[in-house]
Amino acid sequence: MFESTNKSSINLSEQYYKTDLDNIVKQRENIKKLQKFNLYPKEFDFPLLLQFELTSKCNVHCKHCYNNSGITKNDTMTPEKWKDFCKYVVSKGGIFECIISGGEPLLLKEDLFEIMDILHADGTFFLLITNGYLLTQDIVNRLAKYRYKWIQISIDGSTAKYQDEFRQKEGSWDRAVKGAMMVSGAGLPLTIAHSVSKYNLHQIDDMCDLAYSLGAGSIIIGEISLSGRTYENKDLILNDSDHELFLKKVEYNYKKYSGKMFIQRSMNDNLQYEKSKDIPAGGLIIRPNGDIRLDCMVPFKLGNILKEDFAQLWMKKRNKCWQYPEIKDYFENNNIRNYVDNDVLLK
Repeated sequence: MFESTNKSSINLSEQYYKTDLDNIVKQRENIKKLQKFNLYPKEFDFPLLLQFELTSKCNVHCKHCYNNSGITKNDTMTPEKWKDFCKYVVSKGGIFECIISGGEPLLLKEDLFEIMDILHADGTFFLLITNGYLLTQDIVNRLAKYRYKWIQISIDGSTAKYQDEFRQKEGSWDRAVKGAMMVSGAGLPLTIAHSVSKYNLHQIDDMCDLAYSLGAGSIIIGEISLSGRTYENKDLILNDSDHELFLKKVEYNYKKYSGKMFIQRSMNDNLQYEKSKDIPAGGLIIRPNGDIRLDCMVPFKLGNILKEDFAQLWMKKRNKCWQYPEIKDYFENNNIRNYVDNDVLLK
């Protein structure tokens, strides 16, 4: 994943992009071969994975927030409606994995546990995404009952100075670090999500050291994307030379922590599209207003669970999810501001 080359004439960014694309093409080819022998489904009768953006409310105001959390005051999907939808999902056969996110999902307090309980009883695995600010030992102890892919805590600086200013919340770094220690201390799988801007690029090495000291099994190091609030803070985005340094630092830490902690980097948005367009769709996002979104980084929706039967809508559009010409046009022309302009309904 992080192989380098001695050919200095090859731009490192181009090399990584080509390697990622080659891997995606191989994955698609393997899936098609398996499908010929009926060893991989050509379509799924119900999504394997759903992400629940349980609330748009958030207790921090990050400068880079990809989905503009904290702006909407009233969410159409109340906790009771989320519980009803979970029961509906279970009645349709359930899902393998649920990503719990927001906003900040811990703001739902007791309702969060009741929502998770419905899916947990049906055997669902979870991936919980939180900024860690509200974590307490009591909450961590209660979270320990569920099955996880991992619990993800966002830490954007190796020290409090950068993160508290970046997330515009005093104490956000200290609370996230303490929360991460409680999660790993409880034996739960911890992943640190680290967003890289021009202003904390030099902290990647220290950030990996911090993640390891907190007991993280992995750290996701991601460049800030042009989405949501980043449109108001474009100075955060890495330029070409920054991107080269970013890749070198990720590769260095990947090798340094090999066998100890997994170093991941976020994938280019165009590559995510390449990965999704020719394989059976298996996952969707449900937003706080009930909209059914394709993905975090593409501004398209299939409908709304408050207005339509989700299972019927899935059966109708599952094979077309990533085949719509509007999606291809978006990646070629970037003519819609993700999580700023209204999502486009794919008919």
